[in-house]
Amino acid sequence: MRFPTLRAPATSRSVIPARKQDAYPGLAADFEVLDREVTPVFARYDGAALRDQNRYRRQQVLILLGSALIAGLGGVQAVLPDHRWPAVLLTVIGVALAASTKYARESETLDGYLAARAKAERLRALYFRYLCRTGPYAGEDRQLALRRAVLAIEADKEPE
Repeated sequence: MRFPTLRAPATSRSVIPARKQDAYPGLAADFEVLDREVTPVFARYDGAALRDQNRYRRQQVLILLGSALIAGLGGVQAVLPDHRWPAVLLTVIGVALAASTKYARESETLDGYLAARAKAERLRALYFRYLCRTGPYAGEDRQLALRRAVLAIEADKEPE
């Protein structure tokens, strides 16, 4: 698991970077179609997935650190039974941790991440199927088939 950052990545990486596309001049027309039809939609879902993934990881790290802090404060309370401040601090942090855990569950960040990641990866696969000219992307109406497939993926349906 990669450690989360304070700010999620602002941009998505393209499926095939332009500098690598230049190595295949015979596919230039296909890359142009894909950059127009698939890349913007892929970038939107990939960016959403990256943001939600980072947010979810931050939430999990906060829960882990808060749990460790509560355990440590419980130990301090056991060592200093005559002092009230460890118990008060333990209660405040426990309530804050419970609220943040409830927020993490209710915000459905993991579900959003998984849904956006699934769409981004389906679009990535579509990108390569189009380049390979297989299935519905082998015929005359391949651009139309590509547009329909992108719309189907956006609508959570299986492309035909």
